Amino acid sequence: MKKKRLTAQRGLVFALLFTLVFTLLSSAILHDWGKVSITDVDLYTSGGSRVAARVYKPDSAAAENPAPAVVFTHGLTVNKESYAQYGIELARRGFVVIMPDMLNHGDSEITDAATYLGPYAANDAYGSFAAVRYAGTLDYVDKTQIGVAGHSAGGQASNNCVRLDDEQGTGLISAIYLVSSDPVYTDAEGNWANIYGARDFGVYFTLYDHVYFKGTDENGETMLVQQWLSTEQAKSLFAFGQDPSAFEGDSVVPGHTYTAEIDGQTVFRRVTAAKEIHPKPQGGSNALAALVDFFQDSFEAPNYILGQKQVFVPLTICNLLGMLGVLMSCVFAVGCLVKLPVFACVAPGENAELRPAPDKTGKVWFWVLTVLNCVFAFCSISAIFFMGFGYCCSELFPQQPSNIYALWALANGVFMLITSFVSYALYARKTGATLRSWGLRIPVKQFLASIVVALGGCAVVFGIAWVSNNLFKVDYHYYFWGLKNIPLYNLTTFFAYLPLYLVFGLAVSIALNSAYHCKIANEPEWVNDLFFAVMNTLPALLITVIGYWLYMKSGVKPFVFGSTYTYTYTINAIPVFPVAVILIRRLFKRCNNPYIPGIIAGVLLCWLQVSCNFTLHAFVYYGPMAAYLP
Repeated sequence: MKKKRLTAQRGLVFALLFTLVFTLLSSAILHDWGKVSITDVDLYTSGGSRVAARVYKPDSAAAENPAPAVVFTHGLTVNKESYAQYGIELARRGFVVIMPDMLNHGDSEITDAATYLGPYAANDAYGSFAAVRYAGTLDYVDKTQIGVAGHSAGGQASNNCVRLDDEQGTGLISAIYLVSSDPVYTDAEGNWANIYGARDFGVYFTLYDHVYFKGTDENGETMLVQQWLSTEQAKSLFAFGQDPSAFEGDSVVPGHTYTAEIDGQTVFRRVTAAKEIHPKPQGGSNALAALVDFFQDSFEAPNYILGQKQVFVPLTICNLLGMLGVLMSCVFAVGCLVKLPVFACVAPGENAELRPAPDKTGKVWFWVLTVLNCVFAFCSISAIFFMGFGYCCSELFPQQPSNIYALWALANGVFMLITSFVSYALYARKTGATLRSWGLRIPVKQFLASIVVALGGCAVVFGIAWVSNNLFKVDYHYYFWGLKNIPLYNLTTFFAYLPLYLVFGLAVSIALNSAYHCKIANEPEWVNDLFFAVMNTLPALLITVIGYWLYMKSGVKPFVFGSTYTYTYTINAIPVFPVAVILIRRLFKRCNNPYIPGIIAGVLLCWLQVSCNFTLHAFVYYGPMAAYLP
């Protein structure tokens, strides 16, 4: 017992040190090894709404040596931390970078529907223009070299910043770059127009974009996204707002720089075309290089570095290893807690071994129920989107993407519980298993103690995240996911979704650690874990691959798995399921109690989803017609 106790303690110490090392490395990369300072500021829109923003300031920027600045706005349903690589890459090159959380996102104020969905002037372009105004007040920023940029909805916010810059006469914005986002082609009356004026303009065109880049030919017929460069809209844009007939050529040429003299200035426009899907630029892709090179060409870059020379890969590796350290800390913390005398009752044993492979009848039940769980995951997500719940929110459940994943988690969790107990009733019980041997029938005192231990494991994760977020500006971000603090005013949203995720977490833990905690044949334990990780990931993976493959093949968004956009959401779940399975299995190894891993998984999954999302307390539901959104 003493040796095992030391193993858990030493494991926790190692995990915390491991986490600290890679947190420091991530922070050092984000700060360019001390050459860039990162500060968080609160700004306010003209209507008084609070906007949280992060400022990347290179040491070279000073009042006596003002630097160019870029305001970069994130896309819908994520936050400023999701695009940290854009901030550091520009800052490494001497740019001051201001990255706001759009209103109703991240740490910014959650406004009402009238404000958020109202005219861009009412919300200051979702709060982005507040960041532009702020840039204009900084003495270390060159007021003649301020640009705006954004990905997806952030690009639309950037367009609206240009409009506000003109309407309010601030004259701060000199250049704009859109990443996977539509430019503006016409004025308020629908006439071809150059709303960008004498500003340099660039756009990153993703050929397999399911959201933007729709256009028409000279006869008004809608063209495929992949044909956007030949549309009337693209021709007018690169003819600087003139009629499309003024454009010389049949198609806009990617990589070519188009120039014109406007208001006595030489202005350029550029498009970069990439065979990528809409969310791909969120990583360290070619989009990051194209954006960086655009601003280095438009402004006087204080420290020119070719755009392709990025620190994204080492940053991502450190973030992933840091997150691994956080999860290891959680596992070993639970291992330490269950060794305390007060919690000894919750863990009847440690290092629970897999049961031997079942007999022939048991294997039939195993494969039938495993396949049924997998098939149900396909059916349930399809039903959610087909019934219109893929695009809805309410006062109680105000996060549209979270509603998708929470409903999917609830449906699959309930079905998994049913199959687990069917397995128990029709097979396991007949072979001598009991609910007590499965670890499910325990005294109330033991169950309450299990909850406390689970919350202790979660507290370790929350504590590390708070320290890394606030002291090191690190949230271990990868793609859509990161360990980010939930603002206090959004805790009610977290608790609203929590029961749905707890059902899923407990169901998966009971299935993995009770019903199916056995070998399939004679495989080692890690192969068994890998099998369940793959099976849990398979529905999301196949739906995503099939959906995008059909879209890329035809150029038309396919109506598949319940809607025209189901596959664009399942992609977000692909990395989550295998990690959840491995975490649940490792936690069970330390406590031999199926409730503890289930509660921890449910809490962390809910936190992961709610903390990085878009919140709108309003009733939005279009019914089944939402499945056919263009």
